[in-house]
Amino acid sequence: MFFEGDPRRATLSELTPGAHGFELYADLDVKPADPILIKRRYSAFIQGSSDIDRHLRDAGIDTVMIVGTLTNVCCESSARDAMMLNYRLLFVSDANAALSDAEHNATLGTILRVFGDVATTDEAIALLSDKSHERAA
Repeated sequence: MFFEGDPRRATLSELTPGAHGFELYADLDVKPADPILIKRRYSAFIQGSSDIDRHLRDAGIDTVMIVGTLTNVCCESSARDAMMLNYRLLFVSDANAALSDAEHNATLGTILRVFGDVATTDEAIALLSDKSHERAA
């Protein structure tokens, strides 16, 4: 059978509440006021995955920075869908990780060519700092 031993079923099961892969990283500094959204699919933006699109639009947010794992799976899926929903996209190159450099770099190239901008963490922080100074002025 073509789908016998299909690893996708096991991978998708990690997106289920209670699964090890579903849990937030233990050392993540989550504050009580931080919103926590449930994501049920690789892309946070695909219908039925989460309500991130509504939260961002309600807050007037038009730009998304993508960080996380896996670069070429969840991060790339979310980036593609965010762009298709007309969000401006910044993919943070050194704040994403894949199982190999080849997979990571292929996604960075695809994002840069088609879906958005790619920057390092330092560059992203500088952009945020510049924007906060513009708002204060």
